[in-house]
Amino acid sequence: MNHVQLVGTVASQVRLDEFGTGTDSPRTKATFLCAVRRRNKSQEPDWIRVETWGVQAQNLVRFNGKGSRVAIAGHLRGNFYNPEGKERGGELRLSVVAESITYLSAPKAQDGAVQEPAPRSRK
Repeated sequence: MNHVQLVGTVASQVRLDEFGTGTDSPRTKATFLCAVRRRNKSQEPDWIRVETWGVQAQNLVRFNGKGSRVAIAGHLRGNFYNPEGKERGGELRLSVVAESITYLSAPKAQDGAVQEPAPRSRK
């Protein structure tokens, strides 16, 4: 079974790409780096590539940005990257394909900064 669950911080700008033009409705893909704290609570986090598709990608860009806390559920995808154009070998690049993303911080403001939640009144 290939299933991944992460909780972390969006650590890079979310990049939005559209594929397909013309009469076809374009497919949308969002990619970003997610910083996830290690189990031993060391200072350095793990940096994980994450991608998501469709409406979820569009909403991620619209409501979140760098610094947002997110919970991700998805699966791993591995591809070989070979910049020299060789047929075999290369570097294995893993990424998480997010099937669902839960937003754990407040939505971002119009200027792109993440809004702080309003203080709650105590009764």
